[in-house]
Amino acid sequence: MLRSLLTSLAVLWSLTLTHGTFAANTFVVVNAPAGSSIDQASLEALLTGQRRNWDDGDAAKVILPSRMSPNFDFVGHKLFGASGQVMQRQWFRLVFSGKANAPDYVDSSTEVLDAVARQAGALGILVSDTAPEVDESLTVVQLK
Repeated sequence: MLRSLLTSLAVLWSLTLTHGTFAANTFVVVNAPAGSSIDQASLEALLTGQRRNWDDGDAAKVILPSRMSPNFDFVGHKLFGASGQVMQRQWFRLVFSGKANAPDYVDSSTEVLDAVARQAGALGILVSDTAPEVDESLTVVQLK
């Protein structure tokens, strides 16, 4: 009984280290060109490097958590089903093979919001309990 309880606590503790928080949701903040598709499939294709451009041909700029971000591994698991390091290696392969534009890496959710707001065509992923408040030029979509 005690052993089971300790094992459960260890698992919960490791989840908080890996995922930051239990109730966290994943959001994509988008500064897309007018008329661009911002549905789940389109955003996931852009965030994983399967697509490199918006519908009108403009380049998409992906903003991802850096290794210093507490959400690095969580986002890696969300997008690629693997660690943050695997996510980063996958992106390196895509960029160096010419299949994708290089993403920017930032350390915090605030930096994600700032980077997306500054760059037309940018989209960034962040982890939060609630959707971030953004101005009318940006769109927030919750990833399922």
